[in-house]
Amino acid sequence: MKILLLAGGHSNEREVSLATGKAIYNSLVRQEHKVFAIDPATSKSLITRDGKYLDVDSSELIKIESNNPPDIRALVNTISSPGFDDIDIVYLALHGGEGENGTIQSLLELSGKKYTGSGMTASAIAMDKAVSKRLMASENIKTPQWAVYHMLHDHIDERMEIDIIHKCHLPIIVKPNDGGSTVGLSKVNEESELHLALLKATENTSSILIEEFIAGRELTVSILDGKPLPIVEIIPQNELYDYEAKYTKGKSKYRIPTEIDETIRCDIKKDAVKIYNMIGASGVARVDFIMDEKNEFYCLELNTLPGMTDLSLVPMAAKEAGIDFDELIARIVKSAESGF
Repeated sequence: MKILLLAGGHSNEREVSLATGKAIYNSLVRQEHKVFAIDPATSKSLITRDGKYLDVDSSELIKIESNNPPDIRALVNTISSPGFDDIDIVYLALHGGEGENGTIQSLLELSGKKYTGSGMTASAIAMDKAVSKRLMASENIKTPQWAVYHMLHDHIDERMEIDIIHKCHLPIIVKPNDGGSTVGLSKVNEESELHLALLKATENTSSILIEEFIAGRELTVSILDGKPLPIVEIIPQNELYDYEAKYTKGKSKYRIPTEIDETIRCDIKKDAVKIYNMIGASGVARVDFIMDEKNEFYCLELNTLPGMTDLSLVPMAAKEAGIDFDELIARIVKSAESGF
């Protein structure tokens, strides 16, 4: 099969996407597919002349500033070039930004190309945390209390800070409303910490989510073609499962199978599948939860393009289910091919 792999992109999750792309590329090559790998931010190949995938820190990779507007023309040029007319599948290994918010999905649909993961609408809903939380609430799925704020005139309005302090009981979580990989996330314990947290969250967005902080166990459910995989419990070395804890070896431990009452385990999986179906997700996705000391669990968000690095949660859950990495990638390709 002829596959075009898209990795890198323009978001602040570019580095993670490149690492995900490398793992997927090597798997597809092992399965004897003919694979091209392109960075949609530049339209440049990610493959060396000897057929090797570029390392994340390679000098051949063009450095992209994520706070600059993406040039969608680079992607349009990639997917509309004559050389890719006979591509069978576009494999999306992108994270965040236009790669995950429905933009690239809509362009691929207009071009008539099959691609992995969720469609345009599901991708857009999942990326907008406030919208997805409203849907959860409408279906009686518990999620931490939240409020969304929009930065005006490219600066933090003092009235916004006053309103947050007045309405929200500390501690709270401050994060981008449309970001991923916990980039820009902070826990605010004191009023004096709020301004810096807001600045951090708005480095790459003007939409901020304020969320009730719930102390508890971090749990995640990976879903493959509508069916849940074993739950993974994340035990971060840091207080929060932040970017460092996610992508630095030794900064988090993982428990699988999890030590959870079987009834609760089934209920968490049921809610995860319900959310997946509710937004119209497809292929592989991951739903994150927090469970407090009373065993009450709350859905945090759904990720439609989860990571596939050696520290990623989906491959970990798949392995527990008896699905090795190559089989996981093969199933994702098959799902896209059949239009699951």
